[in-house]
Amino acid sequence: MVEPVLEMHEVSKRYPGVLAVDRVSLTVLPGEVHVVVGENGAGKSTLMKLLAQVERPDEGVICVDGKPVAFRGPRFAQLVLGVSMVHQELALAPHLSVADNLCLGDESSRWGVLARRADRRRAGALLGRVNVTVDLTRPVGTLPIADRQRVEIAKALNGNPRVVIMDEPTAMLTNAEIDDLFTVIAELKRRGIAIVYISHRLDEVAHLADRVTVLRDGRVVQTLPAAQASPQRLIQLMVGRDIGDLYPKPAVEIGDILLRAEGICRRGKVVDLADCSVEVRAGEIVGFAGLVGAGRTELARAIFGADIPDAGRVIVHGHEVNPRSAQQGIAARLGYLTEDRQVEGLAMTLSVDQNITLANIPLRLRLINLRAERRIAQSWRDQLGIKAPSMKSRVRTLSGGNQQKIVVAKWLEARSQVLFFDEPARGIDVAAKAEIFGLIGQLAAQGCGIVIISSYLPELLNMCDRIVVLRAGRIAGELAREDFSEERIMQLATGTGKGWQR
Repeated sequence: MVEPVLEMHEVSKRYPGVLAVDRVSLTVLPGEVHVVVGENGAGKSTLMKLLAQVERPDEGVICVDGKPVAFRGPRFAQLVLGVSMVHQELALAPHLSVADNLCLGDESSRWGVLARRADRRRAGALLGRVNVTVDLTRPVGTLPIADRQRVEIAKALNGNPRVVIMDEPTAMLTNAEIDDLFTVIAELKRRGIAIVYISHRLDEVAHLADRVTVLRDGRVVQTLPAAQASPQRLIQLMVGRDIGDLYPKPAVEIGDILLRAEGICRRGKVVDLADCSVEVRAGEIVGFAGLVGAGRTELARAIFGADIPDAGRVIVHGHEVNPRSAQQGIAARLGYLTEDRQVEGLAMTLSVDQNITLANIPLRLRLINLRAERRIAQSWRDQLGIKAPSMKSRVRTLSGGNQQKIVVAKWLEARSQVLFFDEPARGIDVAAKAEIFGLIGQLAAQGCGIVIISSYLPELLNMCDRIVVLRAGRIAGELAREDFSEERIMQLATGTGKGWQR
């Protein structure tokens, strides 16, 4: 019998009014990949924070190598116990360089002076372990979010960990980058390092897991071998019911052109857009595919007006509008649901009703009409099934799926007819994902034009009518639904395919 490297015995964690983790027992073996799944609010992230000593348990015992360990914080957990964590919401200092972030809290020094050259060497070695090449002196906040995610993973490898906890590490990675990460995980496993892995992508279980633990309402429902953990079985255990089709795309008759962008060019920090032209019709769902750095998000932001293009035209309903700000994009009835909803999509300290009306504040005599604001929010709560204790609840207290619905409500209240969904399923559970994609289908059926930007190809292949593939800031090709395939998309995205398909 292999002795566990990490154990939890009847561990509980309470927050005001919430029992987040309820008498959980869990074992992690050396060299195994132990996947933890469950809906948002099931207690997964809280459980991981307890293991990594980010949070202190209220009850129960956590053991390393069979011995109970005292709570001394995450630095002690990483550098002494060998338990490190890759957080879902990135725990990086955006104003510091890549090297400074990777060595933060464990800097090299000589005679009381920081040894920056030694830290840069160590940072480069850590990045090499996750196959990342970036400028070590560059501020982390200027990196694309996928590169920031991989820097976070490299940071967790500092100090030669024995257990690495990964909370949704592939949420912002492309297929090629996910393959790189899986190679890193396989190497860590070969060296006897245990991986505790949270994911909402159930297809990853078959590729990675040795065992799977399912949480629901803060409790362990079952731990089972990966061979018995089919996606259907896991969904049943997670939600306790059949949620139906994950990608409920309705049959919709495609209408007239709502949006046409012609010759969009923009010099950017990460990628330069060059002569990009796209169109979106009423009832149509268009996908933007491509590798990280291809320009998918940059093109959406330039069309919407969040970034000002250097050249090109944006035409909505036959009228040239050319938004030069988010306000002008809203006035042109465009909506952009950002990939990072907690930083750019929501005001996390404000209430539900304030966020819903943020893009179209109801006024009366130049003052906010609080009664109208409350009425509007309640209407969208009922229409979209937003679950919140009250309309005055702070958005930061809600699950990822409900936060995403609030962002959708904000843009619908602004009467947006063309909506860009940038990574719409990032960080939400399988049931909330089905609801979000069901909502996207309903919006298309109501005549909205939809653009989905996603690094996860099954979302595009199942939901879209057309897929536009970008590469290095240019349109590499366009595929009609009857021509869809992962292989064809990757050929266009990497430049190994031939020609243009429409």
